Amino acid sequence: MEVKKRENWGSTLGFVLAIAGSAIGLGNVWKFPYITGQNGGGAFVLVYLFCIFLLGMPIMLCEMAIGRKTRQNPYGAFRMLEVRRSRLSKVLGWLLIGMGLVMLCSGKWGFALLTFAASALVLKLGFAAVGLFSLFAAMLILSYYSVIGGWIVEYVYKAFSGQLNVPDVESAEKLFSDFIGNPMQVTRWHLLFLGLAALMIWCGIRNGIERWSKILMPTLFFLLVALLLRGVTLSGASKGVAFFLTPDFSKLTAAGALEALGHAFYTLSLGMAITITYGSYLGRDKNIFTSALWVVLLDTGAALLAGLAIFPAVFAMGFDPSAGPSLIFKVLPATFYNFPGGFGWLWAGLFFLMLTIAALTSAASLFECGVTFLIDQLGLKRSVAVILCYVGIGGFGVLTSVSCATWEHLPGVHGVLEYVFGEVKSKNWFVLLDYVTSNWMLPLSGLFTAIFVGWVWTTRKAGRELRISAGSLVDENLITYLSGFRGEPLYRSSRNHGLTVMTLWGLLVRFVAPVVILALFLQSIGVNLGF
Repeated sequence: MEVKKRENWGSTLGFVLAIAGSAIGLGNVWKFPYITGQNGGGAFVLVYLFCIFLLGMPIMLCEMAIGRKTRQNPYGAFRMLEVRRSRLSKVLGWLLIGMGLVMLCSGKWGFALLTFAASALVLKLGFAAVGLFSLFAAMLILSYYSVIGGWIVEYVYKAFSGQLNVPDVESAEKLFSDFIGNPMQVTRWHLLFLGLAALMIWCGIRNGIERWSKILMPTLFFLLVALLLRGVTLSGASKGVAFFLTPDFSKLTAAGALEALGHAFYTLSLGMAITITYGSYLGRDKNIFTSALWVVLLDTGAALLAGLAIFPAVFAMGFDPSAGPSLIFKVLPATFYNFPGGFGWLWAGLFFLMLTIAALTSAASLFECGVTFLIDQLGLKRSVAVILCYVGIGGFGVLTSVSCATWEHLPGVHGVLEYVFGEVKSKNWFVLLDYVTSNWMLPLSGLFTAIFVGWVWTTRKAGRELRISAGSLVDENLITYLSGFRGEPLYRSSRNHGLTVMTLWGLLVRFVAPVVILALFLQSIGVNLGF
């Protein structure tokens, strides 16, 4: 199979930091702490860690293998690997139609329409439709992700200019409400943040994303550690550490465990085109297995550091750790203000600067997905592709900016969406987009990717891609012993090595991942599975 020449990452470190930057985003520093607080702390963390390695890493290996093998964007990658439309894609297409009919009979009009559209694409394009799902999801996510990024940049400015001095949660809530209630101001910050992401990828892979990732990711971890050290030295911080690390399974419900599974999947940027896109720029001499392992470790480490930086401070200042999404913009500003020593503004500024870096690296990776698609499929120059994506995503994101506070600026749109997605109790465009992408598009994309690698491309062929240069970064005998990446056969145990990691990976991809992701998808769209 002839593959298209394209730019490569300059080093394994650059690739790992870039893809870790895509994974380490608001999900780690914003969402992970508040859902941990809502689900009992340490027990939730344990389940999350289990899910990361059980589900997250196997799917990440699949996506990296697809990208490097084809050297294409997700749509082109699936088209290249599925030489002829498989019977399985037709079966899945008809199953989607059946699911759509069930949703229609249940009154779930919105999801029924989306499922019918997905089934039509699968029946028409086969598994190439999965590439389109993931690309479309990435662009929709970026359209509202950049709005949140704009909020964070504004808070950096407010913190260092002394405008974030709020003594209590009520004052912080008013400040935040006044800000997002000004559509023009929110739109300006949204476009500025998206522009920063565009500049980051303007110069390409090596001179753009890789160069900036080598600067921003170490800076992010340095700021996280600094905030952690300040938080744990506060009086009463030990309660926050105990809350975060001490498992209390009496507070963990089945729904909470399911949320841990979902967050483990989403925090690694799986199912949204990023890993396939970044993998397509990975050289044949780079080790996929160790790269994926480092990404998982860095992503998980960032989430744990964020929790240890936030919860000790929140407990020390006497605030509620289960405040939900408002934890970052309403609780933490008041927390920092009440720090002893009079430097609360500095710690607030450093925190939101760290959050800006996390958001920016993730936004750049989402942006690159659209740019790579336009370059591969339409043959555009990178500069033209970047400008087109900026205009399209920026313009669509204005809907989120305008509707941040309420729907009052878009009453007609609100009425239509409430009728179509009546089960979604959303107060703005951001909540609706997040709900549809996180609960419908990403699970379907991840489900079909696992099925494709496990049963169409097959884990045997994918395993050959994973074995390439498997011993390039560590001792060859060691990597052979740990993974079986150099050995054959793939699916039966060796007398010396026992059940290899490759065998386990194949079982997870073919059987465990599809069942678990399908359960997550059905539960998240309202099908009662007893959780």
